[in-house]
Parts: sequence; C-alpha cells; structure tokens
Amino acid sequence: MTTQDTHAGRDGAAKPQLTRKGAATRARLIRSAHEVFARSGFLDTKITDITAAAGSANGTFYVYFDSKETIFKAVVDEVIGDFLATLRAGRPREADPVAVIAHDNRRYVQAYRKHADIMRVIEQVATFNEEFASLRRSIRERFVARAARGIQTWQEQGHCTPEFSARTIAGLLVSMVDNFTYNWLSLGHEYSEAEADAAMTDIWVRALGLERPS
Repeated sequence: MTTQDTHAGRDGAAKPQLTRKGAATRARLIRSAHEVFARSGFLDTKITDITAAAGSANGTFYVYFDSKETIFKAVVDEVIGDFLATLRAGRPREADPVAVIAHDNRRYVQAYRKHADIMRVIEQVATFNEEFASLRRSIRERFVARAARGIQTWQEQGHCTPEFSARTIAGLLVSMVDNFTYNWLSLGHEYSEAEADAAMTDIWVRALGLERPS
C-alpha cells in the first residue's frame, strides 16, 4: 500500500490524497510538533526536532508539510478545534443565559489550561509575523462571533439590554476572558480558580444587564 495517492487541488496542482497510513503519519507529526513547539517555542524549534520526536525521517516531513510554519498552522487548527469542542460539550440546553455564560467561561478556562503553552507561542509568533497575527485575529473573531450570536438572541428575547450592539459587547467580554486567561495560565499570574470563575461570569451578567434566576 502506498502512503498517498494524488488528486487535483483547487489550484490545479497535484495534491496528496492520504491513505490511512499517511493520515496516521501526518497526525503523529502534528502531535510531535505540538509537544516541541510547546516546549521550545516557535523560533527555537527545528524541523529535525519534530521528526525526531515523531520517530520519522526528515524527508517524511516534506511529504505532508512545506515548512515549520505550515505544521504550526496545523497544530493551531487542532487546538482551536479542541477549544470549540470543549465549549460545546455539556452546554446547557435550557434558555437560561446565566447558566450558558457560566458553562462557557468554565469550559474556556479548561481548554486554555490544557493548551496554555501553545497559546503562549501563538501570542508570541503573532507579534513578529503578520501572517500569524492575521491567524490570531481570525481565532479571536471566531469566539467573538460565537458570543455575539448568543447575545443577539438574548437581546431579541428580552433577556438583556439592547443598548449596545451584540458584536461590540461580545468583543469586549471575549477580550476580557481571553487576555485574563493568557496572563493567568500562559504567563503564570496566580489567581484562585473558584474566584476567577465566579468573577468572570458576574462581569458578563452585569455587563449584559441579565437577571440571575431566583
């Protein structure tokens, strides 16, 4: 069995169509890259570090990735996918906005704690690489858009004040949580988890003008 077949990509060039074995090799390289980037940072990571951690030949790397930047993007994609899956898991079905906010904040912290080292690397790379700065903005925008949809629904249902647009409020509140968790979990500032959890939810509730259930 070959590692890959080929098919025409959107640009007309031949693109690899991975077999099961090829997909497993690619996944192993991404897992190893995640570990190495988290440990060494982006600048100090070498492709040979990644292939050594994966137990793969250096030439194997280029079957699946063009560069260190390309595999870092793949790592970031998996991390963000895990964030979104964690947020969805166990999300309250009832229409109580406070319960939803408490769940999402708690789950966001849970996911961030799991990926704190990589999140720190993403923040660092975004300061000197415009391509990754754009990627960082797009990551944040996904969370802002997600929050804005919920806030707009609550505004339409009369749960919270429509004084400000859902997008503006979402941008402010997501920035608060994002920056706070970065300083807390990636940079090592010390906070009580229980107090941080309660405070984040309280700030959201107050900012949105929500009523807590009796």
